[in-house]
Amino acid sequence: MPAWLRTLIIHLLLWTVLCAVAGIGTYLDGTRHGDHRSFWLMTVGWWCGYLVMMLLGYAADLAYRRHPGWLATPARIAAGYLLFIAMSWPLAMLGLAYRRCFKVGLEPGLANAWHYWVAMDKFEWFVVFVLLTMAFGVVVAHRLWQQRRGQARELADMRLALEQQRLAALRGQLEPHFMFNTLSAIGALVRTDDKPLALDGLARLADLLHYALSNSTRDTVSLREEWQFVRGYLDLQQLRFGPRLQVRIDGAGLLDDDCDCPPMLLQPLVENALRHDLECHAGSSDIGVTFRRDGAFLLVQVDNGVHPQEAPAAGLGIGLRGMRARLDLAYGKLASLTTAQTDGRFVALLRLPWTAAH
Repeated sequence: MPAWLRTLIIHLLLWTVLCAVAGIGTYLDGTRHGDHRSFWLMTVGWWCGYLVMMLLGYAADLAYRRHPGWLATPARIAAGYLLFIAMSWPLAMLGLAYRRCFKVGLEPGLANAWHYWVAMDKFEWFVVFVLLTMAFGVVVAHRLWQQRRGQARELADMRLALEQQRLAALRGQLEPHFMFNTLSAIGALVRTDDKPLALDGLARLADLLHYALSNSTRDTVSLREEWQFVRGYLDLQQLRFGPRLQVRIDGAGLLDDDCDCPPMLLQPLVENALRHDLECHAGSSDIGVTFRRDGAFLLVQVDNGVHPQEAPAAGLGIGLRGMRARLDLAYGKLASLTTAQTDGRFVALLRLPWTAAH
């Protein structure tokens, strides 16, 4: 349905309701004074009398739809109101006078309409003024609401586009960050001059890169897929560190349920544990990964031992910082990433809303 036709129908319906209310009062009053006309006839009489005002309100609505700038300031709205009353009140009064000519049996000419207008109860003049003011107020309020809603929608679209750009930028940082550090691990294998081990590492790297690239344009993946990717990353690191790296995993069975997360979300937690533990010394250590359900949330804890020597500078250093930014974009305040040192271990706790995988 065209917008102009929908607007016209709405105007007519609103005025019809008003005429029906006026018809009820006229009918009850007429019944007390011996007027036996039906309620519907009286309502139609009011409708015909207010027809001019209906069309004037519709014309004002069309004008403000075409020229929204006329509502830009209170001064313009006030000027539009004065112009509307100055043009509409005489026409509305004339239309009402013509209708009354039919009612009292006068010929509906201009002279008779003018005569009836002058003789009309002055309170009725005021009623017409009030009705026109109400019609103008409804039109302006509706147009302003439409403008605010359109502006809010545009603002929301702009914010969404900005958030998507920020998320794309973070992904653009994350992918080379992961590739850089994983290639560093392959380089360490090559330096050991163990060709079978290095070739196995390259094969595992190809699988990891396939996952990273194939999911680079997706907003979410299942946690089961994400964890399989992280396990592949840990297998690659175990080729590098050998028996020095021990991994403890608890609660991974939870991931068999439907739950999703942004891609490449868990890997930075494990990578951070490696960089701040095994890469700091020549001894052995362990990484703990624990999954547990907490009501409507999934908790993922990654912990590792704390070594007094600082972590090496290799890598781009955007893992945990990038994770927090991605969580904020994807979930707002529903998700969080906290870190702390407890009992000689560094603990990273990821809190995600439990959402069904798509």
